[in-house]
Amino acid sequence: MIKIEPSAECGKRLRRAGVLLALLGLLLGLLALGTAAPSWAQALSTGNTPAAESRAEVIAPADIPARADADEQLIGTVVRRAQSTDAGRRLEEALAERAESIKRLTEQSSSNALALLSVRRLESLRRHWQLHEREIARTRAELTRVMQMRSEDAADLAARRNTWQATRLTAADSAPALVQRVDELIALAQQGEADLAGPLTKLLERGRTASALAAHVQHMGNAVLTRIDDLDRRLLVMDAPPLWQAAASDEATEPVSVGLRSSLEIERGFARDHDASSAKLLPVLVLLALALLPAMFWLQRRAQQMVSSGQASALAMQALSRPLAAWLVLVALGAMVYDLQGPIMRQQMVMLLAWVPVLALLQRRIPPQVGPWAYLSALFYFLNVVASLFVGSLLVYRLGLLALNVLMLITLGLLGWRALREPAVAETAETAEADDEPVAFSPAPAAAAEGRSRMPKWLPAALLLLACAVLLASAMSNVLGNISLTTMLTGAVLDSSYAALAIYAGATVLAALMQVVLARPKVARLTQRHVVTLLPMAVRLGRLLLLAGWVIYALQDFRIYRPLAELVMATLSFEVPLGGLTLSLGSVAAFVVATWASFWIARGVRRLLADDVLPALKLPLGVGQSVATISYYCVLMFGLLTALAAAGFKVGELAIVFGALGIGIGLGLQDVVRNFVAGLILMFERPIRPGDVVDVAGLTATVRDIGLRATTLTTFDGADVVMPNGMILADKLVNWTLTGNSRRINIDVSTGYEVSPQQTIAMLIGIAQDLDGVASFPPPSALLTGLTPGALTFNVRAWTTQQADWVAVRSAFAMRIRDAFAEANITVPLPQLHVRTSDGGALGALGRGVPAPAGPTAV
Repeated sequence: MIKIEPSAECGKRLRRAGVLLALLGLLLGLLALGTAAPSWAQALSTGNTPAAESRAEVIAPADIPARADADEQLIGTVVRRAQSTDAGRRLEEALAERAESIKRLTEQSSSNALALLSVRRLESLRRHWQLHEREIARTRAELTRVMQMRSEDAADLAARRNTWQATRLTAADSAPALVQRVDELIALAQQGEADLAGPLTKLLERGRTASALAAHVQHMGNAVLTRIDDLDRRLLVMDAPPLWQAAASDEATEPVSVGLRSSLEIERGFARDHDASSAKLLPVLVLLALALLPAMFWLQRRAQQMVSSGQASALAMQALSRPLAAWLVLVALGAMVYDLQGPIMRQQMVMLLAWVPVLALLQRRIPPQVGPWAYLSALFYFLNVVASLFVGSLLVYRLGLLALNVLMLITLGLLGWRALREPAVAETAETAEADDEPVAFSPAPAAAAEGRSRMPKWLPAALLLLACAVLLASAMSNVLGNISLTTMLTGAVLDSSYAALAIYAGATVLAALMQVVLARPKVARLTQRHVVTLLPMAVRLGRLLLLAGWVIYALQDFRIYRPLAELVMATLSFEVPLGGLTLSLGSVAAFVVATWASFWIARGVRRLLADDVLPALKLPLGVGQSVATISYYCVLMFGLLTALAAAGFKVGELAIVFGALGIGIGLGLQDVVRNFVAGLILMFERPIRPGDVVDVAGLTATVRDIGLRATTLTTFDGADVVMPNGMILADKLVNWTLTGNSRRINIDVSTGYEVSPQQTIAMLIGIAQDLDGVASFPPPSALLTGLTPGALTFNVRAWTTQQADWVAVRSAFAMRIRDAFAEANITVPLPQLHVRTSDGGALGALGRGVPAPAGPTAV
């Protein structure tokens, strides 16, 4: 038990802390003003003037030999580095290859060639120009670095030449050998400057070439973007004659092979340049894909073990029962991520090739209303890709799209009619969703299953009918002459539906992988305490991310994403001046999101440290909680500063604001400062810790949580008391469990004079020694503490063990003493009442039960 007595010095120290904090805030404000000192003041303080900087250094005659040797070696190194052709040749070859590729791409981006391309090919062409823009920017950055290094070498040579020339003027009367050595260094520096001029000139020429290429790439990219914008604007405009007029006209059209050859050349060239730009990353990705294949077979065996042991359902592990199909789906998703800014046709081919493994993984998970569409969508997707290659022949392209729309409408119409007649969702789909939750990880699977959302029964039919409406609008647009709209609608329906299936298949594989990983013993020990909250949160977050990704993909297909993004950016960037401060909706939104993320991350870090990381380090009791709390506030402070920076505030300029706040806090909020400082003292000195039993301010309670401002105590009646930290330090504090949970028990007993004191003491010590929860050291003891009229008083003392409950042990001890006295026929004397009367016969009357006569009595 530890007692902390209050003192006047404690309150004085806390009040001084508030004043010191105010002074510290004032000092921060002065420092902030000091950092904004003008540059001329700094120049005056350093004493550097242009004249002083231009004054050349003069080498003392005694230092000429050593300095000459060092400069000669340095000049030689600079010249050898300048004459090295590795960097220059590499940059020159990169620029030459880039220029050749840009030349070919320029021919494919002429106005006549752009008119023959569909929107998909134009998007791929735009990505190609963006790739060239990124690569040229990288080359220019490398050129800038090399030119800066060569320029610094040239400046260094010029400075050393000036130094030696100034030395030559002052060393005319020196020894001839020294003068000769100075002349040699001057000539060597001049020769080095001449040798460095040639490579530097070439680098400057390459820089101009790279700048010209960058300007040309930007111009051509803008031309492609203009064409795409023109097609987007034509979505609601009739851009061709009606289909019956186009079929009857004799207007000459480009051969089909022209558009097909142009599209293939664009995609093939883009794929070549895209792979060349990722030449170092591509082999790594291939090796990872090959290494993933045996891992999938191992995961299959592990999934079978989990199913046989009842840790997971067979349907949840179905994705891993076909390891080759799961591997192909993961490789396809990886290829899609790799080609995120790559050729669109290669993405389409990857999605088409992934059709078989996707359907193999989703056989029992696809609702029967949309099952046939899942199988036929791959065929329709392939036909749409083929039709997009024939856009050069407009009539053939329109007829192909019309036939495709009719086939898709017939298919969707039959499925929608079937869904309306059979509105109930199949039991397999419900079972599939119910089994998504792992059996072994949730302690309350029934409750979790009740809270999960299922697919509405009307949703498949509604989606099918919506797709029918979109395809009907596409077919009508084609017949009436709006080719841009029909192309967009047909491709968007196919791409978005097929992408949804692919994403769903990939999510199924990843969910099964997560269940297998979480079932590993080491991982299960870390996550078992948080599985009820972390697993549903991870599932919801994953679904939200996948849904967001699919929505963005669908918006891009429907040609809505870019104008919507521009509208959102314009709205977020709208600025509102407020005095000297300018705020925008985007900065406010960024501040809100960053603040929310800061609190969320800070709570996660504190929970992770307090529950998982710090307990495994076996730190002293209370240290982990202090570290977790301080980490929480540090992360929170850093997050708030990040939020202010995201809102547009300059964090460096906020020192003045913090200084003013420090003054206000120190002078006007002394109690808050006192509690804050007291909280820091409690965390670092740790006079109390969570779980300690303390007596403070007249309360006996258990410490539940120690914060920076207040500490939460829980009384034995169940009340939570929030006590300011300053009050805890200022008042007397008794900590019963600071050094341990062992407490001493004191029980007073009485016996009659006829009982031997030695017998009573031995009996009390024996009872204490045989009692569970009593420590053997210090040993129990019993003492004769008084000789009172009619009774002998004893005091028995014993210490409890660290794990024992002091109250329960004391109660059991008292009952054992009573039972032992009863077995030994030892009576506990009752309190005696002495009565004196004026007539001595009264005692006899009381003893015989006769009422005593009236008279004065004294007690």
